[in-house]
Amino acid sequence: MVDGSRADLRRQGQEQNTHYKRILAFLIFLIAALSMITTTFLNPFFMKSQIRTSNNQVVVVRQVDSHFNDLADIIGASHDENSNLLTIQQTQPIADHIIDYSLGLHWFKVDNKKLAKQILHDINLNIDKGSSSEAQRVQSKLKKEGSNAIYAVIQAFNLNIVTLGANIAALLFVVNIVIIIVTIITMFSLISDMKTQKTTKDLIHSITASGMWSGFWIIIIAGILAIIPVIFNVESLGGLGYLMEISSSIFLEFVIVGVIIYILCAIPWQITSTSN
Repeated sequence: MVDGSRADLRRQGQEQNTHYKRILAFLIFLIAALSMITTTFLNPFFMKSQIRTSNNQVVVVRQVDSHFNDLADIIGASHDENSNLLTIQQTQPIADHIIDYSLGLHWFKVDNKKLAKQILHDINLNIDKGSSSEAQRVQSKLKKEGSNAIYAVIQAFNLNIVTLGANIAALLFVVNIVIIIVTIITMFSLISDMKTQKTTKDLIHSITASGMWSGFWIIIIAGILAIIPVIFNVESLGGLGYLMEISSSIFLEFVIVGVIIYILCAIPWQITSTSN
């Protein structure tokens, strides 16, 4: 009877330990994932440096040039539908202004005319006599449009959608910070409960085991997201496809972070495994 009670207690202890590990693994994963998203996708400084990498420059030129072609159609400037009217040097400032407008800490946005004026300024400043004749034709047409040019830019570059995205990004930034803080508090509370039931070595073993699972899931999920634009043609998805192409290299960096988390946790886990 006593042996049966001890076996039940041991089984309950193991079940509770497994339950704690699963919750802790999820909390570590959540903290790591939200922290990486906040410091990359929602960080204008990081994203501006990211679009300057060799792979992403081509994507940026293609996307901005597509909107510039739309602008040419709207104002009636003739051009070759399949031609690239802008260069990297001409598209980069436009992309920078859109990123600065969309990301970072800012209030709720309702007006995108200032952004349209910045894009117009970029077009006038960076399109010169060395640019393609079609790009110069668009620039000339824009000047003749006068005050209506701003509204043509808003329509061509989908700035109303950019404004919506900017507000969503700001909301996500705040929500992510709140969730990270709450999750950290919850994690320390859980570890505090585990301290009362485990020795120091057992506690380290459980925490590092959870960390290894978190690193493993970061590697798997980020790896899948990174290869989607490689396997599938996402250009037809418009802005979402453009974001997925830019994100591919970022998710590869997430995979590296997952590997680092896994290795850093695997070493103390292996050291403390002798006591388990």
